[in-house]
Amino acid sequence: MSFMGFLLSAMALAAGVGVVWSRNPLYSAFCLIVNLLSMAGLYSVLDAHFLAVAQVVVYAGAIMVLVLFVLMLLNLKAESGRKLGVVRPLAAFAIGSWIVATAYPSVVDNFKKVSIHELQENLWRSEGTVRAIGEELYGRYIVQFELSSLVLLIGIVGAVMLSKRKQPAIGPRPGGLGGKA
Repeated sequence: MSFMGFLLSAMALAAGVGVVWSRNPLYSAFCLIVNLLSMAGLYSVLDAHFLAVAQVVVYAGAIMVLVLFVLMLLNLKAESGRKLGVVRPLAAFAIGSWIVATAYPSVVDNFKKVSIHELQENLWRSEGTVRAIGEELYGRYIVQFELSSLVLLIGIVGAVMLSKRKQPAIGPRPGGLGGKA
């Protein structure tokens, strides 16, 4: 991979860490936008230009506008500065290490089985064309495609329902402690 690929990978990794570690949901969303744009750059470096454009238009564009709209609609504040302790980070590190240790041998075996000639041959096939992607997406994966749009619709309806709930009144109640003695 080229220098630009490594640079975009580092940007995606740093932005992903920013998504997880940011206490402010808006900053986390902005880090996610940087992550999605750097992934589009990686697709472009790998000569998958259609995927790069689709990444920018669909995810970094439409989906992130929806996420930012929901964040603004819910009026979320930054998370309180409470301490998490040591148990949760250790558990997260242990689970992450277990997942990497489990997946690493199979990934290495798959890369050892594929030759450079086979990779170059697959590059010139029509598997990555727009027509092939469309046939797969709207043919074999149509149910998953429609279910993902249903999940987005449920998220929008849930956000609207949360924003329409009644807020408790702030201030003294009539006849309570704030009234006449």
